Amino acid sequence: MAKSVIINGVAYENVPSVEIPLHNEEGTATFYETSGDTASANDILATKTAHISGGSTTGQMTNNGAVSGTISAVAGQYTVPAGYHNGSGKVEIDSTEQAKIIAGNIKTGVTVLGVSGTFTADADATAAYIYTGKTAYVNGSKITGQLTVPSVSQDATTKVLSIE
Repeated sequence: MAKSVIINGVAYENVPSVEIPLHNEEGTATFYETSGDTASANDILATKTAHISGGSTTGQMTNNGAVSGTISAVAGQYTVPAGYHNGSGKVEIDSTEQAKIIAGNIKTGVTVLGVSGTFTADADATAAYIYTGKTAYVNGSKITGQLTVPSVSQDATTKVLSIE
């Protein structure tokens, strides 16, 4: 926000900064109007200094550099620490968990993180080959058997087996 200033009795309106020649040195000193600044020490990187509306301030923001983390559970989360990050950090699925995400561990018809499942894809049984009342998984689907077991009887006198 620019201010009105009086220099040598002359009023100047909406002045954002003033440059004054340095006495006995080359160059100038520049003064900025800072009353509208909103930064605080927490907004400035630690060990760095800045001039804000309250004067000179040394930063307090933590420099985290490259922050990295892993997630190892379905509902896992990584909390990014407050402060500055240099953009080189990564958050990824833990390598032990990544090794488990393979096609053979995922049911056919399901895709997990881009990996399409093949578990049970090579099964070829049908309900007709599975006993009635029993269930099995074939190509990722649960099926109930329809095969009836024939009853066997034996005639004790003739020693003849009959299958019905």
